[in-house]
Formats: sequence, C-alpha cells, structure tokens
Amino acid sequence: MALLLEASGLEKSFGGVRAVRGLDLGLGEGETLGIIGPNGAGKTTLFDLLAGASAPDSGRILFGGRDITDLGPARRAELGLVRTFQAGRCFANLSVRDNILVGAQPCRMAARAGVLLEPLELAQALVPLGAFRREEAGLDLRARAASSSFGRRLEPRLEEPAYRLSYANRRRLEIARALVSRPSLLLLDEPTAGMNPGETAEMLEYLERLKADGLAMLVIEHKLSLVMGLSDRVLAMDEGERIAEGRPEEVARDPRVVEAYLGSAAPPPSAPGPRAPRLSGAADLPPAARFGGPPLLELRDVDSFYGPAQVHRGLSLEVRSGEVVCLLGGNASGKSTAMKIVLGLLAPRSGDVLWKGNRITRLPTPERIKLGIAIVPEARRVFPDMSVEENLLMGAYLRGSARAVRLDLERSLDLFPRLRERLGQRAGTLSGGEQQMLAIARALMSDPELVCMDEPTMGLSPKFVERTLEAIAELNRRGLSVLMVEQNARQALGVAHRGYVLQDGRLALRGSSGELLADPRIRDAYLGGGGAAGL
Repeated sequence: MALLLEASGLEKSFGGVRAVRGLDLGLGEGETLGIIGPNGAGKTTLFDLLAGASAPDSGRILFGGRDITDLGPARRAELGLVRTFQAGRCFANLSVRDNILVGAQPCRMAARAGVLLEPLELAQALVPLGAFRREEAGLDLRARAASSSFGRRLEPRLEEPAYRLSYANRRRLEIARALVSRPSLLLLDEPTAGMNPGETAEMLEYLERLKADGLAMLVIEHKLSLVMGLSDRVLAMDEGERIAEGRPEEVARDPRVVEAYLGSAAPPPSAPGPRAPRLSGAADLPPAARFGGPPLLELRDVDSFYGPAQVHRGLSLEVRSGEVVCLLGGNASGKSTAMKIVLGLLAPRSGDVLWKGNRITRLPTPERIKLGIAIVPEARRVFPDMSVEENLLMGAYLRGSARAVRLDLERSLDLFPRLRERLGQRAGTLSGGEQQMLAIARALMSDPELVCMDEPTMGLSPKFVERTLEAIAELNRRGLSVLMVEQNARQALGVAHRGYVLQDGRLALRGSSGELLADPRIRDAYLGGGGAAGL
C-alpha cells in the first residue's frame, strides 16, 4: 500500500514538557488510522502538527510524497489534507450552505494561484458572470451533495442560519464543510464529542460509508468503541510516545495500553487506615465498611450540558464523612465536569447537589467554600508570580480568624515540609511536584471537610506521584473526606474506599475499591467492549 501521509522523528515541546517524542507515523491511501491514549498522551499535539496548526521542533511530514513540514493549514488543505475541529466550529450567522462553501475556498485559491488577472477577468471576479457563475453553480451542487450525505439532517436546512442547528447537526455541518473541498485525507478530531449513543451510531455508519468510498481518515476520538470499530489500524500513545500500534483488537489487549489507561498494578504507597478527623483533630472515625449516616455530599439524578452538548445523564453519587471516593472513566466521560458541578462552576440542567442533606444546587462557589468544600484543580493553577506563602494565604481569603489561618498554615507546612523551605519563592519557579503540593496545601487553607482533587497525579514524576498519594492517604487519616478524579485507576483505587466509573456521562460501575479492582468490566469502561453496561 502506497503511503499517503508519512511523519518521521516528530518532536514538539512546550517549555520543559515534551508533548511528542520522536514519533513516526504512516497512513496508506484509503486507510483509516485511529489514535488513542489517556489525557496528556500527546494526541492533540500530534494532530496539530499533522494539520499544520503547529510546527514541529524537529522531524519531517510528507503528504503524497511531498514535504509539507513548513506549510500552513490553508496550503495543506489545497493539497487535499483537511481537518475538522473538536469544538464543532461554524459561522453562526451564515447560512448552512455558506458554511459548507467556506470549505471550498482553498480549492478556488489553488486553482487561481499565481495567475495575474486581466481587466476582464478581474471584472468577472468582482461580478459573478459567465465562467464564474458556472463555478458558483458547481459549488452549490457540491454543497448540496455534501449535505445530502447526511440524509435529511442538513439538506432541508441549507438556507437556515447555522445557529439554528442542533449540536449534532453542527458536527455534521463541519464534516460536510471539510468534504466539499474533496480531500484525499480527512483528519477528524473527536467527530462524535457530545453526541448521544444514537447520534454516535449514526455518525459511525456515515464514516464507514466514507471509508468504503476510499477516503483516507485519521481519527482521534475518546469513544474508543467507535475508533476500534472504524479503524484499520490503531496507534496508542502515552507521554508523547508510541506504546502500541496494530489491529484494533490487538492494541486493545496490549498490556502497555491497558496500563496507560488504568495505571500500574503496583500497590499504592499507603493504603487507607484508621481515620482521625479534620486537621484540627478529634476521635477516630470507623473504617470504610462501617461508614454510616447521611451523605456529606450527594449528586442526585444530574443532567448537565455545555450548550447543546449533553455531558451527564442521570448521574448520582455520594461521599460520606471520612471517605475517599474516586471518580473514574475514560477521556471525556464527564469526570471533571462532575467536579465543576460540585463546586458550583457549572449548573446542572436538572437534578440536585446536596450538602449534608441541604440543596446547594444554585449556591455560588464562594458560599460552597464557606460550607467546607475545596478544590485542587487539574494542572494545579497556582499563581506563578506570587510567593508560596501568598498562594497559601489565597486559599484562606474567605476566612475571618487570622489566628486560625496561621494555625492551619503551620499544619499545612508540617504536611509538606518542602514548602516551608520555599515560602518566599515565586510559585512559578517550583517543580511540577512542588506545585501540586502547593495546590493541595492551598485547598487545606479554607479549612474544608471535603476536598475535590482533579487529576492530582497528572504530569508528575513517579516520585511525586507516590508522595501525592501518600499525602491523600494522610489527609484522610486526619479525617478529611476526598472526592478524587484520577486517570490512573489502580493507583486511585489503592487510596480510596469506594469508586464510581463513568462511561459517556452515565454511571457504568460502582463499588468498593476491592470490588472494582477485581472487576474486568472496568477495562471495558476505559477501552470499550460494552462490558460495563450494567452495575
């Protein structure tokens, strides 16, 4: 099979982070290649390199045997390499037809490139006469053909403004816009993101028709069942490198891929033991199996949306006093969005959030912090130009007692002695692991009863992963409740009492950590296979 796209030795770094590391890739004519990997694997960076949205630090990209490494996205589109976007971008106030015809512009530019227009031709370019009218008519036919590929989803709406389309139809519109340029390679960035199962199945059927017609495709998609069903080959990435490549069923079984999604099987550094209450200290709490009483936090039948895209469908979960609960699932399953709902950063469309039995669904975030809920955000989000001490005190900005704040500051520094050594240092100069310590300590400064931790070990070295998990276990021994989103399922379950597994915004599995660690369906929830359909 002749190679249509070939990349060799691709490297891309952002600051000190190597997002893509010496990657080689080949895609044959008419072939479909799926790219998978956990959060932070480097998939989006690789996609941007291939599409021309970002330039590699080193390496080479060939398309149809031509070196396109230094070409921008528009020039690549003229050559037949076209992409779609994860966010489903469209021109809201243009008609559906005009949105589709935008995709034909690179072709028109290529046809006229390097031609000096004569006065008559210039007049024809300005006033659509003769050949230009015929060209416009031809493009209109192509727009209708592209829209009709989706049945009656788009074609009857060609004259409507795009803002009237449903979310799923906007995703279809973007693909139609890409196809009107008649590409030889289509790069699809999460084509079914935000779609419900029925819409996803319909999109899979459509992409299979494109594949049968001989169109080469490169697909990034978090719904791995779609990737596995559509792709001829699958490339799995982790930390910027290829970890597996081959037929979909082979890649899904590869131990390195399973480990990348679920984490190492090695035991965690410190299992949850007997509990003592909050940082201020009191009597021991009972072991996890005997937690009783009403939930501390509860999500009840939550449906959530980002605009027209639905994220959660009837999500219910609870955290009791003294528990560590982990929220697991594959990419785009709704884990981080659940954190936003708990913190009040996103209001559910329906359902309730309860704190100690009281509805807080519409309560603003500062009031929730006063009640005792804190957050350790993904990627840490420290204030880089402020000192370590100033960052810590920002965590206490809603508290009134200076004496209590100083006491908790000392307790936090006792938990993370390295921060005490760096109190006057700018937070932006800390290592990633030290910034994670700072983010946890800052959350403790609000004197919480529950800390929500979003991917606390992401991007950390093994040493700091171990220290972070040890800190979580120690905080829980002091009585703090923890709700944790974590990509590494095995490590998260190693420090948790219970867990919930999300799949496409729905609850797929729940149980004690031991039960989930022994349940083979958790692998299906991450890697597809349909085994996690029930509880």
